[in-house]
Amino acid sequence: MQLRTAANALGVHYQTAYGWVRQGALEARKTPRGYEVSEADVRALAARRAAGTGPKPEVRVREWGAQLARLQVALAAGDEAQAQRDFARLAGLPLAELCDQLIGPALRQLGERWAAGELSIGAEHRATAICERLIAARVHQPPGRPRGVAVTTTPPGERHSLPALMATGCLREDHWQVHHLAADLPVADLISLAGDTGARLVVLSAATRGAARAGMREARQLGERLPQAQVLIGRPGDTLARLRELARSERPELPARSSRASSAGRG
Repeated sequence: MQLRTAANALGVHYQTAYGWVRQGALEARKTPRGYEVSEADVRALAARRAAGTGPKPEVRVREWGAQLARLQVALAAGDEAQAQRDFARLAGLPLAELCDQLIGPALRQLGERWAAGELSIGAEHRATAICERLIAARVHQPPGRPRGVAVTTTPPGERHSLPALMATGCLREDHWQVHHLAADLPVADLISLAGDTGARLVVLSAATRGAARAGMREARQLGERLPQAQVLIGRPGDTLARLRELARSERPELPARSSRASSAGRG
């Protein structure tokens, strides 16, 4: 059914139902006519609301710039407690949105400050470690049937593991069962594990353009050895929103393909 029809059935405004789609509380498929949802999902959501366990009100951020500036100051100073408080205030937002709007941009700005000699490499690494802990605390597998099995890692030689962790959080939030392999796994071992787990999706997240080029070469090998899987390459500047979109478009009957996806940010 159309999302507007579902909103009427649930007794809420269309924008409320759309907010639930954005939060992941109601699965929807984009079509030329708008969003479509299944009647079973609508009935299940109605039952959860009746039981008092429905989705929480959507958190809205009017000014991302202010949030970004606050987080960047905390990260540069190594004030993890303040960064945690800032992150906690936005707990109602999807992790993918927080990474795209805050974590990625904050780390890119700090990376630019390091390149300009305004920030030490130690301070940059400390900021990255804080972000890893902020994200890891939010990476959970939601209940329900998973979309499929995914594997996340980095291209060979890439030692920055944060982009792959971001991809993991995004996909788990979107109901994928994800095997997160951190950084720099040899191609043969990645192929073996992806084959053993029956992965339908492999994401190689890179923090540098050089690593992204290596990922493209690895993707060709993966495509040959794992014809059942889609292979996505994450490059600096790519977003988790785009990763989710490409992952959802995956068709298991098609041969593996390589695409831009995932988020970046300096690790």
